[in-house]
Amino acid sequence: MHRKILYIHDEKRIKFGANYINELIVQKLRKSGYVVDTIYPKQSITMFSKSLKGITNILFFYSLINKKFHSKKYKIIQGTTYTVLPFLDNGVKVVSHFGSTTFGFLKSVPSTKKLASEKKELLKIFSKLKKRLNITDYSVSIKSLQDINKIKIEVARKSDAVIATSKKVKRELVKCGVKKEKIFLVHNAIEDYWFKTKIKKSVKQKANLVYLGRMGDDTFTIKLKGISRLFYVLKRFPENNKKIIGMCHNVVSFQKFFLKLPNTQLFLSLKKDKIPQNISENFGDIYINTGRYEGFCLSLVEAMSQGIVPITFSIGVVPEIIKNGKNGYIVKSLDEMVKKINYLQNKPKLRKKMALNAVKTSKQFNSNDLVKKLDKIYSSLVKN
Repeated sequence: MHRKILYIHDEKRIKFGANYINELIVQKLRKSGYVVDTIYPKQSITMFSKSLKGITNILFFYSLINKKFHSKKYKIIQGTTYTVLPFLDNGVKVVSHFGSTTFGFLKSVPSTKKLASEKKELLKIFSKLKKRLNITDYSVSIKSLQDINKIKIEVARKSDAVIATSKKVKRELVKCGVKKEKIFLVHNAIEDYWFKTKIKKSVKQKANLVYLGRMGDDTFTIKLKGISRLFYVLKRFPENNKKIIGMCHNVVSFQKFFLKLPNTQLFLSLKKDKIPQNISENFGDIYINTGRYEGFCLSLVEAMSQGIVPITFSIGVVPEIIKNGKNGYIVKSLDEMVKKINYLQNKPKLRKKMALNAVKTSKQFNSNDLVKKLDKIYSSLVKN
């Protein structure tokens, strides 16, 4: 039997995308007959500065080595990227789950100086946002991220199987030297309640603009999520109603910054299961994603499940599921994004058609299919 699993979570139960996926996988595996024990590390080593927090996490997980012999009662050990490090080469099959890659982050996020090369206004917006949030450019160490990437990839190479949540992540892993044969493509899933929300299918004459996703509390994440890009785009549509549902810690500062934009509502750090009800009235409106990198992009699928038509950059799973003009649009620049919003915003019939297609697309990301794929991987590993 391969139905006893040790599942390792990230350091804290932070209520953002990856941690929701971990919780969802564990719950669904248990419902399908697996015995799943979990490890939630409670504290980290504090001997380094905050800029080296990633390294302290790695060292802490390595300290789990004392649980190595205890782990032999399990058939499968699964965890996010480097969290399975202490359990390699222990006679138990190890699965490393990559929702994204640090390689992808580093390649996609520009330095602060390069922001102006995309749009001069972006640097001004970014500087004002930094000042409002009272954060500095060195709140995240690029060197520490590079070190983390090396360790993650080494763990992936030595794991028995590696899960990639999109074709993009799989390509990045292969490029970093992980054998293609051991990488399995398993898309993330969204919670069942997204499909149970009663959507109000009345399309407005003029589209509202909707943002759903992380905002960030450090300069790296703010650039990663394209928050200055978001402000730039929203500013160009003063007459449209705008709704921002963002996950962040610095709620008050973000509110003060974005409420400078007319006709804007902010719902920051809203409880996850309350979001579907909040956006159920946005059927046929436009979801925009200005981010520079995602491994998968849960917020995209969540928005599509409520019939919100995406206009987004080609990040994460986007190129695998978005068909231009049918269930959304993929854009290559901010100018193109603004142009597509202008084209689509006053076409309610077209938006309704695309919204229905978006809902249909989202249904392929249900958790039951995810568990079936995992079960197939586990069976193959134990059999071999």
